Amino acid sequence: MKIAFVNPSVGFSERRKSVPIGLAYIMAYLEAKGYQSDGYDFGDSTTPPAELVRKYELWKYDLVGLSVYNESFHITMRMAEEIKFLNPASFILTGGPQATATHETIMSDWKLIDGVIRKEGELPTHSLVEAIDHKTDLADVPSLTWRDSTGTTRVNCEMVPLEELDSLPYPAASFTGEYEYPPLHFFDKLQDTLRPAIAINTSRSCPYNCNFCGVLTIGRRYRSRTPASISNELEFFRNLHGRDYTHVYFSDANFFVRAGRALDIVRELNRFDDRVTFSFGTRVNQVLRARDVIKEMRSLGLRFIELGIENASPAVLARLAKGVGPSVNEAAVRLLNRLGVDIALDYIMIDPASTIEDLQLNMRFLERYFLEYYPHDHFYTSLALYEGTPAREMYEERRGGKFETGVLPATRDVLERSETVIWWEISQGFRRDYQRRIDVTLAKGETLLRHPAAVKALAERSGPWYDLSCFQLDVISLKHAPVVFFRRLIDLIADGKAPKSAGDDGLNQGYGSRDSTLDDLIESSRVRVEELADLLQLPLGELDQALHLSGAAYE
Repeated sequence: MKIAFVNPSVGFSERRKSVPIGLAYIMAYLEAKGYQSDGYDFGDSTTPPAELVRKYELWKYDLVGLSVYNESFHITMRMAEEIKFLNPASFILTGGPQATATHETIMSDWKLIDGVIRKEGELPTHSLVEAIDHKTDLADVPSLTWRDSTGTTRVNCEMVPLEELDSLPYPAASFTGEYEYPPLHFFDKLQDTLRPAIAINTSRSCPYNCNFCGVLTIGRRYRSRTPASISNELEFFRNLHGRDYTHVYFSDANFFVRAGRALDIVRELNRFDDRVTFSFGTRVNQVLRARDVIKEMRSLGLRFIELGIENASPAVLARLAKGVGPSVNEAAVRLLNRLGVDIALDYIMIDPASTIEDLQLNMRFLERYFLEYYPHDHFYTSLALYEGTPAREMYEERRGGKFETGVLPATRDVLERSETVIWWEISQGFRRDYQRRIDVTLAKGETLLRHPAAVKALAERSGPWYDLSCFQLDVISLKHAPVVFFRRLIDLIADGKAPKSAGDDGLNQGYGSRDSTLDDLIESSRVRVEELADLLQLPLGELDQALHLSGAAYE
């Protein structure tokens, strides 16, 4: 039996960083049960889906499992359509959070789909593969939504979530794609080194009720693995890949649900190899409940926490069902700052019901606590209304109608106030016209200033030290430019003086030590990098090599 699992494209090329871990677990589980499968990851592909089907001969498989997200739904359906056109006998299976949320709609409206596996996939997919292989009744496959011989949609009983996560094989699976995976790294600022990194999942689900989170579609029953299984997985993948991984990105939805369990895991990692550093994601209130645990973790290699702050407005936090207020967010940030733990910011700058007053609260919070934070992605974030989430249902009720199945509503189309529409359009214009140029110039400028030759010149006041000192000010101005821009934008809109575009004089003037336009600051900084590299007599290409090595800090 020929089996393939496919991660379809989300329609742009910046998504694919590492293997799709959900599919990898399913493939590894099937292999352990005697069924081989092939993996395809097109998450970063811009090639038309029908062309991908033909190029990689996906139509030749007996079963094709397609992982479905809101962003990839219609591309997935076009891929399924092409497979069915070329091979009507192929069984097309879908799964994932979006498919789980809309399983009955998929089966009623998309006749080319033969089945949907709801929630977690390892055991149900194995049961389905055996049923197809041995030609037995699909009614016995747990968590499967399918059509019987009369065309009636059947929803099989749901499988109880797997409790013994240690019983699953490690997610060792290979994926073919349009491009190779870039090596995963972590830039360790404390030791000024680029660490080979790996993502490891130690638990499933999250017991909290944030109403926008897609994790809710798989249920809230939290389950976890044992510490020994984590260090064993690290050793397994070191041997398999031939890479000395020394940073672990814990990819759990919420690694810190049980602080004691999390501490046991990192103690075990430290016992296994005390060079290993790590990072994880969690909520603000959990950080505050376990201050002593965080403090010990800091000594065991904790480098940063991806913190679900989300917003600074009480009204927005209430709509998101976060269960905390702005004071809790601020207390968690202050605690991690005191302990020297970096924060990776999870933030939702705007939701459909946001007001300019909400945006002003966000700016005050970001200016106070994250003025130096980079990258600037948080300015461009909005609430994604994923299918199956209470947030989507809430805004459907406010609008008086359902959103289209398989479509993630565009932010501009769901904003409820004209002034926030203006803010959104101009912010996206700034992102398009300025942010990328700022990113590239800032990365090169900071890399230059960290180069040993520049550090030596500044310390000894030798060579082009004065020019380097002036350039430091420009780099700082460049880093703060988006903060300055968005503060001006929000204040102008609040005062009833909404600009027409990101290039308006009221937004684009007064940057840097020379009070120049933002365009001039970016261009002059770009030129100064090249001039200073020449003055420092850096060999051709050395700066680009240094930039490549430190590039992980800008991803």
